[in-house]
Amino acid sequence: MCELSQEWYAVSRLEAFDHIDRSLVDQEIHTLFSKDQIGVGLQVIYCNTCSDLPLCYTEAGDDSRRIKGIGNLRHLYTNFFDRYCTSDVTSIGYDETDGPIGYVCYMFWDTFVLHPGNASPGMIAAAIDVMAHALATTNESCIVSAIHGLGHWVRGAPQAYEILESWLEEPTTHDRGIYEYARQATTGCIL
Repeated sequence: MCELSQEWYAVSRLEAFDHIDRSLVDQEIHTLFSKDQIGVGLQVIYCNTCSDLPLCYTEAGDDSRRIKGIGNLRHLYTNFFDRYCTSDVTSIGYDETDGPIGYVCYMFWDTFVLHPGNASPGMIAAAIDVMAHALATTNESCIVSAIHGLGHWVRGAPQAYEILESWLEEPTTHDRGIYEYARQATTGCIL
């Protein structure tokens, strides 16, 4: 295992970024792993306390490459979160129902390395677009993830506030708790 780890870390950040993108866009890769394996793998890729792979999104390539990679996070929601985070949202927060992938879904914008303070305007716009895309789904876990992220970005990216306000006018769920969570998120004070 250590020998494999040494080889893995010899991969350039840009090459790692390319591998991450391919795994997001591939609509069938999920069939190779269990739901829990996918969740743990996504934690390694996206949680900056598990690896330095999230730094691909802030350091690999030029700004246009990073924007493309951030845009591909739409596939993270479509191909993974929407598919595997299917439990009813009974309370806001990580409740362990969907296992490791549920944690990644809910906490994505908390544990991910990208935030308005370390991103270019184009990167911010791409991330906001990913959150808006997730907010427009009918999957309540994806909706809560997007609200959570937008709530954290409200103070650094005014577009986040505008998207939340627009969603509150035409919510994609009837769940009153999620609606109230979105109202709270507009203040930027979100757990």
